[in-house]
Amino acid sequence: MAINAGKILVIRFSSMGDVILTAPLFSVLKNHFIGCSITFLTDTKYVELFSEDKHLSSVRGISKDEEISTFAVSQQNWDLVIDLQNNRRSCRVVNGLRFKKRTCRFDKLHLKRTMLLFTRINLYKADEHVITRYIRSVKELSAKPFSSPRLLFNKKIPQRIEQMLQYGKIKRPLIAFFPFSAWKNKEWIENYYITVGRYFMIKGWITVIMGGPSDRERAENMCRLIGKRCFSLAGKISLYECGQVLSNCALALGNDTGLSHLARACGVKAGIVYGPTTYHLGFYPVKNPPFVVFEKKLFCRPCHAHGGNKCLRLNKQCMRDVKPDEVIRGLLYLFYLNDPVSSETQT
Repeated sequence: MAINAGKILVIRFSSMGDVILTAPLFSVLKNHFIGCSITFLTDTKYVELFSEDKHLSSVRGISKDEEISTFAVSQQNWDLVIDLQNNRRSCRVVNGLRFKKRTCRFDKLHLKRTMLLFTRINLYKADEHVITRYIRSVKELSAKPFSSPRLLFNKKIPQRIEQMLQYGKIKRPLIAFFPFSAWKNKEWIENYYITVGRYFMIKGWITVIMGGPSDRERAENMCRLIGKRCFSLAGKISLYECGQVLSNCALALGNDTGLSHLARACGVKAGIVYGPTTYHLGFYPVKNPPFVVFEKKLFCRPCHAHGGNKCLRLNKQCMRDVKPDEVIRGLLYLFYLNDPVSSETQT
């Protein structure tokens, strides 16, 4: 039975994929707490991703060096505060809220994570995806089902971006690549991406490479090696514009990074390469759109909660063992898949 609630504040600052995965919680809250008003407090750089979320009354951004006391949210009366970050920064923010009736916090399952990483003892349950755990942060919602993350980008794509992606007069399918990560162990082999890109170029596709400003040089070099219908958008467009481009893509291929989650939230069929991280940690694709996970079973996986920057084996075998041929097969399987039901293939 749904119950009434007034004002709800949801907090999640980082990282981008974790922030995107909060989206299903908003609809669950709306359906359970009738008439509630939800404000989402996140890092400033992610505000634009949620600007068209119909479940939210407002989205507020705060940077790392800002204090909550300078924001209007600190003076408002909150019936429920949901801290999905649950770290020192978010605790400081919650403590800075002058009027709050109730606070719920996300359980990071530190013990289970430590046991898996250091002893290989798996205490995780099968249903402990991070979205489920977000919902369980509020005890009344523990049994609530959720939908796939969805973000809307309804504004018209700027002409400068349309011109970047046009190649001749033929309407060609788009595939997006996300080869980069803040955690270097998460990056699939660059030459493997180039091989996949060349295959789709020969098939007549357009490839777009996305990333941040620090990835521009590597992205441009990959474009040169892939061929004439490959374009780099790394560091050239905003996150909202990334969403606009992705909403027009037929396929996406990436590492376990925020852009891969963004592609799926835009409704794009995606292939995702997993190496140092695994599904046990909870940040894994679920439901729709269909997806393919590429990974190899190795005793050293997972080796780091976030991916890490140094491989203990020194050769990134978990990434090297995922070959371009199997990725191409998986992506073609996705492209021709018409079944609306979620699909997961592990190789």
